[in-house]
Amino acid sequence: MTTSIPAPRLHRRDLLRAAGAAALCAVPVGWAQQAPGNSRFLINEAVTADLSISMLAVRYKSWADYLAPQLKARQVLIDPIIDIRRFVQQALADEKPLVLFGKSVNQLSKLVRDHGYQPLVARSDPYRSAFIVAKDSPIRDLTQLGGRKLLMPDESSATAAVAKAELRHRGVRDPYISHTRFQDSVASQVASGMAEAGVVNPTIARKWKEAGGTVIGETQPVVNWSVLASPKAPPDLAARLTETLLAMNGQPALLADIGVKQWQKADRRDYLALLEYTGE
Repeated sequence: MTTSIPAPRLHRRDLLRAAGAAALCAVPVGWAQQAPGNSRFLINEAVTADLSISMLAVRYKSWADYLAPQLKARQVLIDPIIDIRRFVQQALADEKPLVLFGKSVNQLSKLVRDHGYQPLVARSDPYRSAFIVAKDSPIRDLTQLGGRKLLMPDESSATAAVAKAELRHRGVRDPYISHTRFQDSVASQVASGMAEAGVVNPTIARKWKEAGGTVIGETQPVVNWSVLASPKAPPDLAARLTETLLAMNGQPALLADIGVKQWQKADRRDYLALLEYTGE
């Protein structure tokens, strides 16, 4: 029998340390750009986030400290947001962040195409959503998902967007699609039989297979997690930031803190291709 994937347990000392550090890292929306010598770094972990805002601020502090000298900033102030819609709203607000990092690459692609954000770097490995079923499920192929109960994460997520695109490309008709907020909730509900199949990110898919579950297919590969610069960032600053971020490839410990193996230089065409695939 397939079992759900438990969330990591956090000790009280870790919670206290995170909360204390967050007081130094996280700031009210928009304040960082107004304060002299500061730069605002907007971050969205989307539907993979299993931590609080304060803990996310701690996770990204070393990255922000690394960027500060290149931005000639007294401090790079981290503004972590879990909700995808609110992240997009803040990216489109009058007080735009100088730099943003996101995992919902379909939303990032729309910021690039429609709002002038400048792609700097992306994860070197492509992103794919995976379709999962229980080990004993009679469903063995994506074409069998028509009329089935299919659970996906947040409707705004890239995971859901590319999965729906793949179903259309495969000609799968009328799956009964519902949504839950987080990726691990998809896995647990498929394991419990509340959904016949689910859509998850590559990390959850790998854990699902290790626990005995079945992956029946994947989406087309698309551009992965990315860093963008504000539409207002001068070209020379965007170029300097790109080189600074690529130099992180020589600091694996710093990359490991944020769950990235390697950066590659971003190409605007990849974001346009993703949106052509999803039809957004």
